[in-house]
Amino acid sequence: MKRAFLKPKEDRRISRGHLWAYRNEFAQLPGLEDGELVDVFGGGGRFIGRGFYQAEGGIAVRILDRHSTEIDSDFLRKRIADALTLRQRFFPGSNVFRWVHGESDYLPGLIADRFDSVVSIQTPCAFYEKNLETLAQIFLDQADVTGVRFASDHVVKTFGDVPDPMEITLDGIRLGFSLEKGQKTGFFLDQRENSRLLDFVASGGRVLDGYCYAGQWSCRALKAGAASVLAVDTSPTAIDWARKNVEANFGGTALGNTCRFECAPIEDVLRRGERYNVVCLDPPALAKTRSQAAKALDLYQAVNRDAMKAVESGGFLITSSCSQPVDVETFLEVLKRAARSAKRRITVLATRGAPPDHPVLLAMPETFYLKCVLLQVK
Repeated sequence: MKRAFLKPKEDRRISRGHLWAYRNEFAQLPGLEDGELVDVFGGGGRFIGRGFYQAEGGIAVRILDRHSTEIDSDFLRKRIADALTLRQRFFPGSNVFRWVHGESDYLPGLIADRFDSVVSIQTPCAFYEKNLETLAQIFLDQADVTGVRFASDHVVKTFGDVPDPMEITLDGIRLGFSLEKGQKTGFFLDQRENSRLLDFVASGGRVLDGYCYAGQWSCRALKAGAASVLAVDTSPTAIDWARKNVEANFGGTALGNTCRFECAPIEDVLRRGERYNVVCLDPPALAKTRSQAAKALDLYQAVNRDAMKAVESGGFLITSSCSQPVDVETFLEVLKRAARSAKRRITVLATRGAPPDHPVLLAMPETFYLKCVLLQVK
């Protein structure tokens, strides 16, 4: 096993549980192939952990284990089994959940979502590319899994029966999407519990679903008894899926009568002067790095300001941020500034994160990314 040595004192963060060793933290890196296993040592030659090398980006090594454990199929199988045990505890009887959440499940860089009989894997890491056949077989060996889709920056491969498009059911709502043409693993499961907030505020109201993607929030609003829903996204593909999902759940009469769809920037729609009882905002990550955070904060403030202006007095705004560099306190400060700019009074009714199938590793703030806030606007 090749060895990599950190600079003096650069081992502290990793020794406390962080799983990333950055390129500029190493005093010496041996010649390594992308995805190759390597042992990391700190000051005085102390063993820190075993991980895999990444040839590109700021992260040079992702730590897989604190011991000199054999990283083989048994290792991967145990980690995946442990992750499944946790999901079965929180989602009993369900086969729809995030099965592996990267660093938080001690498989850094690996995301695996289960959509009934299919597991959709996404990773940027060559290590998992090298082990994709093994990974696929481990998942296929699990009960009721009949297909695996693996997607990395360089490889897309399917194993077994992987239908596309797919359909899942969440809280009695049927939601179709495409693995091939959809975003990330195909569907976003991190808002499954937060969308239930609509059950308390949408009944009888006019609802605007911004960044609607496949229509999860729109369908939830209609199920909760919304009088009308306007679903907005800039992607024609997303709008098409949202329309299909509304029709699948509520029939063709809901199209045009109760639920309308518009392919447009949400900013343009909010500025038209129309008023709603509930506005939902679930934008994509506006900041993926700290260097992008300042610009993202301006964007968050602007869109939330316009959303607050569009809410009827006494109505509600459900607004989210999945930008990891923007923490909860900063996001709430942005909302406070947006309210001041919009000349509206706001009350925070709930602050939520991701569900338990998206766990947070406390030693890694990077694993806490989703913020969802329910506000009353007056």
